[in-house]
Amino acid sequence: MSRQQRGFTLIEVVVAVALFAMAATILSSTFVNTLLLRERVQSNDVRDADIRAVRMQLLLEPDFEAAEDGEDFETLNNGRATWRASIEPMEVVDLFMVNFEIEFSEPQEEQASKYSETLYLLRPTWSESDERSDLLQEKKAVLLESRDFDNF
Repeated sequence: MSRQQRGFTLIEVVVAVALFAMAATILSSTFVNTLLLRERVQSNDVRDADIRAVRMQLLLEPDFEAAEDGEDFETLNNGRATWRASIEPMEVVDLFMVNFEIEFSEPQEEQASKYSETLYLLRPTWSESDERSDLLQEKKAVLLESRDFDNF
């Protein structure tokens, strides 16, 4: 006497439901993580845009002392940004190493209120004419010493 089966057993149904539940849990957690990552990336993009805007204030400043003093700048998303720069002339004419610091008054969630970076800028307007002339003379003397004009 063989019995004819017409459907799934209870164990098969329970196993199928358990597999479906695990797959649904994994998919939903992946979806939530993707949404959180997308939000974080957008937040970083907004912060980067504000940093670029504040950096532009430094780059547009023609006066050396005013650039070192910095100023306040109202950003679109992080409140008021206070920036300062410490500027050191390099051995190359008109090249400056700039330690640039920004402090945001209202940073977005989970982001630091302070940001800093080091820039190397060519800025002829920041050079003092005396120092520039002296540096050019020094470089010219070094260049002349390194060449052997007697062999021509």
